[in-house]
Amino acid sequence: MTEATAWAAEGAPHGALVVAEHQTAGRGRHGRAWEAAPGESLLVSVVLRPALAPDRLGLVPLAAGLAVAEAVAVFGVAAQVKWPNDVRLGGRKLAGVLAEASWTGSVPTVILGIGLNVAQEAFPEAVADRAVSLRRVTGRPIDRLAPLPAVLDRLAARLADAESMPDRLLRDVEARLDGLGEAVAVRFPGVDRAPVDGRAVGLAADGALRVDTGAGEVAVYAGEATLSPALP
Repeated sequence: MTEATAWAAEGAPHGALVVAEHQTAGRGRHGRAWEAAPGESLLVSVVLRPALAPDRLGLVPLAAGLAVAEAVAVFGVAAQVKWPNDVRLGGRKLAGVLAEASWTGSVPTVILGIGLNVAQEAFPEAVADRAVSLRRVTGRPIDRLAPLPAVLDRLAARLADAESMPDRLLRDVEARLDGLGEAVAVRFPGVDRAPVDGRAVGLAADGALRVDTGAGEVAVYAGEATLSPALP
């Protein structure tokens, strides 16, 4: 992300790609660290200059998550999108997406980071019950770069949808949305805002998660969404 951001500031074009062998200073949402050992993950950052209004940039991480979920289908994996930025399989995290936006005048630049677990045979104890890899799912060795062509192909297609056919993008994300129709608890780390508990009922036109709280519907634009089967 750091390299792609610097490159973008120098004028890198839409679609410029940075690929890492591994990372020791990776970051996820809310400033969380993300480390990856050499040769195990697909780690890419893409410079994007999408034709989207500022209030539609929330479609970018959804498009990216869907693109990754569609790309891994070539390995026989049926993944789901977890709002707002994860790709999951069987309730475990397969990939993460991070989109960071900036503006020059009215023109947005988005640095899109994608981390896909590919070749891991085991995970650290702290995340062993929450993470999964293509290697673990398929039972066969997979080169970390093998998914890249499909990821880029689907990303280009889904970003085009975000720009010109957002309704189709949202429909297709909802078809793969982990927890749709289920109880969900949304928390807001580092923000003084009351939690939102209810049922995930779909996505708004700008990519927000629509939550039926029982007292009305709330659109959530950012936060940590946790499936909560215990809720009625």
